Amino acid sequence: MVTPSPNAKPRQPRATALPRVTRQDERGAAVFIVVMVLTLLTAVGLFAVRSAGLADLAAGYDREGAQAALVAEYAVTASAAYLANDSSTVITGYTRSITSLDPAPCQTNAFVGTFPPPPPRAGCYRLEFPELQSSFNRISGESVFAPANLTGGPSGSTSSLNANETTNATFVVEVTDSAQTGVPAEGDDAKMSTIMLTLTAISQVRPAAACAESGTAPAAGQQAMRALIATKSSLL
Repeated sequence: MVTPSPNAKPRQPRATALPRVTRQDERGAAVFIVVMVLTLLTAVGLFAVRSAGLADLAAGYDREGAQAALVAEYAVTASAAYLANDSSTVITGYTRSITSLDPAPCQTNAFVGTFPPPPPRAGCYRLEFPELQSSFNRISGESVFAPANLTGGPSGSTSSLNANETTNATFVVEVTDSAQTGVPAEGDDAKMSTIMLTLTAISQVRPAAACAESGTAPAAGQQAMRALIATKSSLL
């Protein structure tokens, strides 16, 4: 058995050399973290910009849809006034479409298959925007939509829809389902009778610049509205 000497010094543990870490060795990790943070912030920014753009686009489509609904209602009202003033053109065209070899295509009562279907067919008269415009000019000297106030704007623009006059509107009214009521019309004319007509207005609100260049628009708000009206005529 070995007895330690009282004068012996305790053995010191041998120091182990640690690897030397310098800042130069950490530069790669710092650059990687910075690049990742910048990429994340860029992605968040692009998402925010895209979301804001989609929100503005959705608001624009919603506005066009609301304006198209108002234009369709306006078309029904204007057509009813036109028929109340003189329904002979519409009634004559409606009666002729039943047996005509070249009737105007109507979406309201269209048939599946070859157009036109053989006569006799359901009658339809397309009351176009220019016909109403001509009636407005002849009776009151006014136009269906207010003319543009700004100079240098695209052709067909109107001040009825917005202040910057970048959109225009159009519509067509399809007259269908005429029926006699058997009720005499008001007044002393015994030849006039009250008839019922169905008016289906199809309206569009679209960019004026695109329509002026090519006649068509890449996007448009479209709405349809239907009304049953009573008018007087001696032709049915």
